[in-house]
Amino acid sequence: MSGPATPHLPASANTSVQPTDSATPTLPTATAPPLPSPATFDVLPDLHKLLGRLINTSAQLPAPTPTPSQPSADGPLEMQHLGTEANHLKIKIQKAQKAVMALPDIDRTCEDQEEEIEDLEARIARLKDALRGLGEPPSGDKAEDADMSMTG
Repeated sequence: MSGPATPHLPASANTSVQPTDSATPTLPTATAPPLPSPATFDVLPDLHKLLGRLINTSAQLPAPTPTPSQPSADGPLEMQHLGTEANHLKIKIQKAQKAVMALPDIDRTCEDQEEEIEDLEARIARLKDALRGLGEPPSGDKAEDADMSMTG
């Protein structure tokens, strides 16, 4: 991951070394599928409408004329038509369940995720320590010792 120097870093700081620690988790390289639309999971308005139609029917007095075999989409709903009208809601819930099951790593347990979080936090701590070490100037004693050992 080498790149051009940023205004805040010298060119030599942009070269990165991949960690060689075998315990370091690797990030997935495949791109995740796009997330489903939020409308996929929004079943409450449909449920509210269905229940409202059902309540309106029970609150009304019995109609003097026979009711049609197919109720209107917004009118009162008779109990015998509830199953038919609820199918739309059932299908929407099934699509939402299918969308959730298609998400990546849905089968991972909380323990797996917590373990990965701990590994990533440890990696962050190591990288911060390395950055702190790069930001500190070498101490005078160590630099003189290194010069002396080379000259003999």
